[in-house]
Order: sequence, then structure tokens, then C-alpha cells
Amino acid sequence: MGPVRRSKRQEKKRDRISELPNSILLHIMSFLIIKDAVKTSILSKRWKDLWKSLPNLKLQFSDFKRTWHFAESVCGILSSRKGDYPLHSLEFNRSAYFLPQIVRNLMKYVVSHNIQHLKINVPYNVGLPYCIFKCQSLKSLHISTSRLYVKKRTKIPRHLKLPALVSLHLDHVGISTDKNGHSEPFSSCKMLKTLTIDNCFLVYPNSLSIEKLGILTITSDTLTNLTVDNTFVSFSVAHRTLLPTPSHKTLISASNLSSFSLNGSPFQTMDEEEMDKFELQSSPLK
Repeated sequence: MGPVRRSKRQEKKRDRISELPNSILLHIMSFLIIKDAVKTSILSKRWKDLWKSLPNLKLQFSDFKRTWHFAESVCGILSSRKGDYPLHSLEFNRSAYFLPQIVRNLMKYVVSHNIQHLKINVPYNVGLPYCIFKCQSLKSLHISTSRLYVKKRTKIPRHLKLPALVSLHLDHVGISTDKNGHSEPFSSCKMLKTLTIDNCFLVYPNSLSIEKLGILTITSDTLTNLTVDNTFVSFSVAHRTLLPTPSHKTLISASNLSSFSLNGSPFQTMDEEEMDKFELQSSPLK
């Protein structure tokens, strides 16, 4: 066999994909479900540990047949990501029952690895650990929860400590109040531009009377886009019950607000009853 023919055959056998830089291979792998991304480890030595450094993770229960398999996979992924692999984004989706310790370990991991974008559908029996609400690197946060078991549903603290946060979406999430039924969680988010509050509720402390008017104050000099689904109710810890509207009022102080949507409609179309629940303390919409 001549050298020319041998060279052509070797050229055909070349694994050109494996010769690509890690950044391109990781980008390609980001389009795979996590189970298939892990399977690439058997291709060759070049691929063995590559999936462990994926900067964007999508952990979806729908990609697995059974809960225990999903739980084992999440634990295995965390234990495999040794070292300082950066984690840019995480999507976690499991609204039904899940082991709380696994969720807590996952959230502590993403915070310690400077997560920038987090979208999580929280299991109904789990509350997010406080470390999420003081993450210094987080730029976008989307939290949604099940409508079941309101007592155990995730709630945010009275004050968020998220200095890099630009976008926040809360869906069926509790908002903690002080002993007077007041809450102002967003004022310390100095870079916040987009805020969506969808079917959320105020969480009163034990000492508060159920007749007390709850007040949510939205204060921000940087906020430009605000969306509120005005189905707000309140939850009394002492009485273990949801309180019917109108048991709250929302005060908005946002000097740079340019877009305000309520129940899918622009601010200007609110009727008189809705206006009673909202008070704009800023300059007119730009």
C-alpha cells in the first residue's frame, strides 16, 4: 500500500469533532438533555470528563422516568463537578415532592460557583435556602412554585441582597412581611430593571392580626419594566389560611419606570377598584 493511499485512509479516520476546542464542544453539548451529555463520556478519553465542565445545566425531571433516577442523577452531577468549573446558568424543574437536602446542596453549589442566571421550579415541599437571596453574582432569577401546600411554599425574605440582579420573576411565591404587615424587598437591588410578580402572596408573621392591611412597597431608581398579576392574597402564619383580597396595597416608587402591566393590561386601563390597591409614588411613566 502506497503512502498516498495510507494517508487518505488516515485522513478519513480523523475525529475532526474531537479536535474542536472545548468551548465549541461544550456549546454543542448544551443543546443535549443532561442524560445524553453525560453519555458522551464513553466516546473517548477526550470526552471522558468534558461534560463535567458544562457552564449551563438543565436539570429537568421530564427527562427521567422515575423520581429516584432524577435524584441520583442530580447528586451524581454535583459530585462529579470537582474543582472550580464555572457555572453560568441553571434550570431546575421539579414541582412535585423532592428530597429537600438535594435541593439545598444544589443551591449552595450554584452560589459558591458564581451562578449568573437561575431558573427554578421549586418542589412544593421545599423552601429555597437563604443563600440564594444574597448571591452576589446573580443577574437573573426566576422562581416558580406549585399552587399546592401554601404553608410550605417558597417565600422571599423582607430584604433581598442581590447587588447584580437585573431581572426578577416571581411566580406563586410568598413575600415575607414585618410585624406591621409591610414588605419592601427590592430596594437594595440597585441594578434591577425588570420585575414580574405573578400570583404571589404576602406572608404575615404570627403576631399580626388578619384584619391588618398588608403593604408591599416596590422602590427602585433603576426599574424600567414592571408586570403584576394582581391576584395578590395574603397568608396568615398564625391562622394557617389565605386571606381574601383586598387585604393588601402596593406602593410603587420607581422614577425610571417606562412600562407597567397589570393583569396583561397597561397601567392606564385599570378600573377604580384596581387603582385603590395601587399607589404610584414616582414620576409619570416615560
